[in-house]
Amino acid sequence: MSPCWTANERGNGSGWVMPFMHGRVLFWAMCVSGLVLTRANATTVVPPTFEEMAERADLVFVGKVVDSAAQWWGAGTNQAIFTQVDFHTEEVLKGIAGASVRLRFLGGTVKGVTLQVVGVPEFKEGDRVLLFVEGNGVQFCPLVGVYHGKFGVRKDAKSGRDIVFMHDGKPLRDVAEIGAGEEAQFGSKRAKLSIPVDREPMSLDDFKARIRAHFAEKAVQ
Repeated sequence: MSPCWTANERGNGSGWVMPFMHGRVLFWAMCVSGLVLTRANATTVVPPTFEEMAERADLVFVGKVVDSAAQWWGAGTNQAIFTQVDFHTEEVLKGIAGASVRLRFLGGTVKGVTLQVVGVPEFKEGDRVLLFVEGNGVQFCPLVGVYHGKFGVRKDAKSGRDIVFMHDGKPLRDVAEIGAGEEAQFGSKRAKLSIPVDREPMSLDDFKARIRAHFAEKAVQ
């Protein structure tokens, strides 16, 4: 199926919506209000497993969103809107990062002109996340598996624990759930999950422990 575009008016500006179609996103050159977006190659989103995600990431960290700003990048006809998101670094599990991390995502709004890439995660100030970062400043989305590489962190009102949530808003119960969602047919064959339905959501501490354990196991191989 061919990818489709929709244009939305926002005030006096314009908006584009760039949807995923069967795991693919295609960037087409468009002229709206005298502004041009460049065409790029189609990108296939294959849901990674936990192990694949950990290995592909060049940075894994827990952080809190402190700021974001969209702007045009490029020159002449080779321009597109990108949003830079700044995170306060709470803990680094892989790679090297300072007290803050800045990531760049395709899409955003500049002076009433909006480019929305469906599937590219959005962030708001105050969000706590655990991110698997890959190719920041090079890829249109600097996360492993695009939205798959973002895990939300929220405090459970009853237990007081920090709980991890997947990109679809469901709490993570086991790392085996990563990459086993509705698009898993695009990836390698996964074993059938046998996670008890009454298993408690995974806490942030438990998730971090599994990530550290994976890296420790790889280090001794």
